[in-house]
Amino acid sequence: MVGIGLVGAGAFGEFCLDAFAAMDDVQIVAIADVNIARAQMLADRFGARAYPELAPLLANEAVSIVALNTPPALHAEQGVAVLNGGKHLFCEKPLATNDTDGKRLIAAAVANHVLLTVDYVMRYNPFWAAAASLRASSVFGTLRHIDLANHANGLSLPASHWFWNKQLSGGIWVEHGVHFFDAIGWVTGQVGQALSAHEYTRADGKTDCVEGLFRYGDTAVHCYHAFDQSGETEQTTVRLTFEHAYLTLREWVPTSLEVQTRIDPKHWREHLHGTIKENTVYAPEGKSVLYRESIQAGMRNLIAASQRTAALNVSGADGLASLQVAAEALSSETPLGGHDVHATP
Repeated sequence: MVGIGLVGAGAFGEFCLDAFAAMDDVQIVAIADVNIARAQMLADRFGARAYPELAPLLANEAVSIVALNTPPALHAEQGVAVLNGGKHLFCEKPLATNDTDGKRLIAAAVANHVLLTVDYVMRYNPFWAAAASLRASSVFGTLRHIDLANHANGLSLPASHWFWNKQLSGGIWVEHGVHFFDAIGWVTGQVGQALSAHEYTRADGKTDCVEGLFRYGDTAVHCYHAFDQSGETEQTTVRLTFEHAYLTLREWVPTSLEVQTRIDPKHWREHLHGTIKENTVYAPEGKSVLYRESIQAGMRNLIAASQRTAALNVSGADGLASLQVAAEALSSETPLGGHDVHATP
């Protein structure tokens, strides 16, 4: 059993704890949060020790891997402390909020002979994996264009939430966009470059929407992220245009992949995994199950890599590459006001 300590026991931290607890090869041994009552409540539930801060958790010899689920601005300081403490780091995205801190984390992992990975769940999603496999096969020809329209749930976040504070979150490109920058880099096999970007502000001055143009080798990419929907109305669509096909991924953690092509299915069906209906492959179990399984797969890969039975699928360098694209977009942003269709109630 591999001992896991989790830092940052918010709602997503609890979701991760549920995912880890369902794994046969791990044991949750420690939970730290500045809200010690919250940490204690979850510790009681999972049979772990509760701590009000990181340092005593790192002193717990039963902890082999630390899952870091705190706001992005804390990842550098806390992540370096984890790595200097001789623990492997399972870092929630983003790796850090800037290039310098990302490099510090990578250097700390190397210096202490421990592993660092980022929780990029798209790498373990069967539909993103199918897109990557189809691109690599060249069965549909060259991948020419990717269009991402991400209409996300932001209305449930109060104005006081750290997500809206760029000093804490890094902004939408850094906090959220890195998921897709990594996935697109994985699918294309190319390093991303930001060409131009814009941000939109709502009535209360919060940035709730960003849009940008990017280039990954010969593939043109358009990204639109808007946090102006509710949980009931949010939608995400990623459309990949090849020379001889269109692929459409639906939901931000995709639950389906639709293929439009004149090429005979016998040449491409082998790349699809899931329940197939006509030219669409989907996961009837739904987004939450896929999300949990992807988190488990990332943790399982880190454990295997730490035991030298597998290579690390997502390295610190991967986390840095996606962060650098986000930083380029952030630095090239042009503010656009008057985007006040949805204001926080």
